[in-house]
Amino acid sequence: MKPSSFIRHRSSVIGLLFLLSAVCSLQSQVSPELFREFTYRNLGAYRTGAWVADIAVPENPDPANRYTFYVAFRAGGVWKTVNNGTTFNCITDTLGLTSIGVVEVSPSDPDRLWVGTGEAYNARSSYAGTGIYLSRDGGKTWLAKGLADSHHINRILIHPTNPDIVYVAVMGHLYTPNEERGVYKTTNGGDTWQKVLFINDKIGIIDLTMNRRNPEVLYAAAYEKYRTPWTFEPGGQGSRIYKTADGGKSWKILEKGLPAGELGRIGIDIHQGNPDILYAAIQNLNPDPDFDPKNTRTTSANIDATYDAQIGGEVYRSLDAGESWEKMSDKKTDVSGKAAYSFNQLYADPINKDHVYIVGVSMFYSFDGGKTWPMGWRDRNRFQSNFGDVRCFWIDPADPKHMMLGSDGGIYSTWDGGLTMNHYYQFPTGEIYDVEADKSAPYNIYLGLQDHESWKGPSNSWSGSVGIEEWVITGEADGMYTKIDPENDRWLYYTGQFGLHNRVDQLLGSRVSIAPRPEKGEPPYRYAWTTPLELSPFNSATIYTGGQYLLKSINRGNTWEKISPDLTTNDPKKINGKGHMQYCTLTSISESPLKQGLIWVGTDDGRVHMTRNGGNTWEEFTEPLAKLGAPRLMYVSRVVASAFDAGTAYVTKTGFRDDVFKPFVFKTTDYGKTWFAITSGLPDAPVSVIAEDPANRMVLYLGSDKGVFISLNQGSTWFPLKGNMPPAPVTDLMVHPRERDLIVGTYGRGCWITDVSPLSEFTDTLLNHRFYLFDIQPKPQFNYSPRSRWGNYELTGDNDIRTPNEPNGLEVWYYIKETSERDEGSIQVTDINDKIISSSKLPNTSGLQRTFIRTERMKPGPYRVTLIYAKSRVTKNAVVLESPVWEVGNVTSGSAR
Repeated sequence: MKPSSFIRHRSSVIGLLFLLSAVCSLQSQVSPELFREFTYRNLGAYRTGAWVADIAVPENPDPANRYTFYVAFRAGGVWKTVNNGTTFNCITDTLGLTSIGVVEVSPSDPDRLWVGTGEAYNARSSYAGTGIYLSRDGGKTWLAKGLADSHHINRILIHPTNPDIVYVAVMGHLYTPNEERGVYKTTNGGDTWQKVLFINDKIGIIDLTMNRRNPEVLYAAAYEKYRTPWTFEPGGQGSRIYKTADGGKSWKILEKGLPAGELGRIGIDIHQGNPDILYAAIQNLNPDPDFDPKNTRTTSANIDATYDAQIGGEVYRSLDAGESWEKMSDKKTDVSGKAAYSFNQLYADPINKDHVYIVGVSMFYSFDGGKTWPMGWRDRNRFQSNFGDVRCFWIDPADPKHMMLGSDGGIYSTWDGGLTMNHYYQFPTGEIYDVEADKSAPYNIYLGLQDHESWKGPSNSWSGSVGIEEWVITGEADGMYTKIDPENDRWLYYTGQFGLHNRVDQLLGSRVSIAPRPEKGEPPYRYAWTTPLELSPFNSATIYTGGQYLLKSINRGNTWEKISPDLTTNDPKKINGKGHMQYCTLTSISESPLKQGLIWVGTDDGRVHMTRNGGNTWEEFTEPLAKLGAPRLMYVSRVVASAFDAGTAYVTKTGFRDDVFKPFVFKTTDYGKTWFAITSGLPDAPVSVIAEDPANRMVLYLGSDKGVFISLNQGSTWFPLKGNMPPAPVTDLMVHPRERDLIVGTYGRGCWITDVSPLSEFTDTLLNHRFYLFDIQPKPQFNYSPRSRWGNYELTGDNDIRTPNEPNGLEVWYYIKETSERDEGSIQVTDINDKIISSSKLPNTSGLQRTFIRTERMKPGPYRVTLIYAKSRVTKNAVVLESPVWEVGNVTSGSAR
């Protein structure tokens, strides 16, 4: 070995040992307790609602439960009201999960509550659960009752008089076969379970109904379907209706009068007034012999043309307890319509045998035994003022005109059979794909939401709290990525599902499509459901998006050019799957802020590429990641080019679409020559996002299906940054570059923000200080408008939820390594002339702490803040800013200012 090589090698070893020593030193001092002071504010977005999975109401309630009911959100937990919907509280946060399939109240004991986790809508966004849970005190405490590998539970039936007898309909894994599916029964309150109906490891049970007069009689709807990341087969030969007359000991298939062949999702219900009468909604996937592509069905709601050539949704009725069936709906009516795999549940009126309801793109109903169904919006005079995509329904057995429905827009109730509707909008359960923020003061947050467009809302409001009226719409369709021009927030860009691209002029309130179009003769562009969008850090008029190619615009989207070959596997068997799917698409794009033209790209079929020259040549890194354990075809959820070192990048892959619940997080520091996994401390859960702290190269933030995590050593170890945030999958996060707020988007519990400014100063030696005072972020004298005190602004009652602004004052973070009884601490504020403005004692508590200095009575200008502890002092500068200017209403051009 040459001397120079030896010296370089020796230096590298010494440097590595020093780094490892620093990492070990930091790791030994850091624990989750260090981050206990980080508390989040939930900002909604309010009003937008979310996908509701189920509604449960106690039967014949005693006075204590007269105004009680429960609402299950498919990704937002179970919420309870005890005042008929004025206020709701989530009662499942202690379970550590949010995905709910069903909630059911025992008919004989209103305090006994069952929850089946993992919604069974079979969608691309369906999260798995962890089994079934029981509460015996109305949701105050919970017991895990097994079926942990069920993943998706859609129905729970409880014996009308014996609360220990329970039946559960289990769909099983969404993407892979498994044994824990079918109908399960317990006779001892869930202590043990018996699988009483099992077809095979691919077919689950989607619906279950019971004869309340004879609880030994049950009907089960089996559902055969196959979902992969690239296609969805919505049915098969195994979708059938089963009946038991002996409590599940034996079952038979009901066939007489029902369609054979390929069937999709089936919804069934009994008319409890006469349990010999049953109804079934069946998605008939067999070819329509009379199909004419020139004709359109009544619903015209199908998205995938494949389904147009099939018979579609039919309604059947039995008058003899299922022994024979008659088709009731006419040929022109398709009650399944759009995406029947996540709708098609049927509800029979408990009193009127001819009244039947089916949830779908809207609320379908028939008042003549299923013969006619007003399908078009103009044809119906009921359920007109509620949000569409109805998922669940409840009919009051004592008053069938009293109903509740759950849709993608939340919960609605009616007392006149659907002629008028009341909306319960006070649920912060938004399903967010993307978060963005501008540089306004206060800054605005932009969210892309499932089912609910793109929205904009302030981090602090003129009124002192952020509520429903502060959020304004900025985009259409299912909201995906939003990007704000950092140099001029007049320009907003957003994407919707499968390649919808728009540019919004926020000044003029106008919008124009900028969707890229292939050149003549080129194949169509394929886009992911969440189509990626990025602005170049070197020129804000330059935009990147991706189909199967990386596309670039240098003029705000007016024109586009293709700057890559097809970066996916381009598998012809997968690129155009069934079930409203597109595959082999780009999912994440990141251009280095340090080197123009250095761009990283990830795809939904596992490919990771990088170009160093703006797309002229490309390097692929799929294989090195596979050698570290990342499956080759696994969805790339995020690529991030470092803002501190051009050769450093991060890649995350998610097994969400493979039923693989492990973290896959990787890092390179040499342009992809070598890679290493950085998952120490992360729980077993898919990872969606990773981000650097903009001011501290050592600090990383990560979002997984188990929440927010932080690393203080570039990913070597991770710790939860949970604070007061409820359990929720984290789909996106960012740190505001000026305010140092961590902005978190969750799938099911809305948007959360917390101040992480002290983490910008963390080093491997900081925790060795006896005490430390962090830099103090400038804050305005007032972070609200005096106009909020001009009158009585709070006129909306308790059903209008609002989040207070951040505390009005300077936020002071400090660290004390150890405390003793004889040591005292205080915070002192002085002006630039050393005049004492205020002084306050600090609690004798060790660790990372914070306190607030109120600024209402402090004039804008510079100040000094001093931490005094154990007769020692440390001082930092602070600035009180002028208060923001809050316009009165919408001020138009030419108005007085």
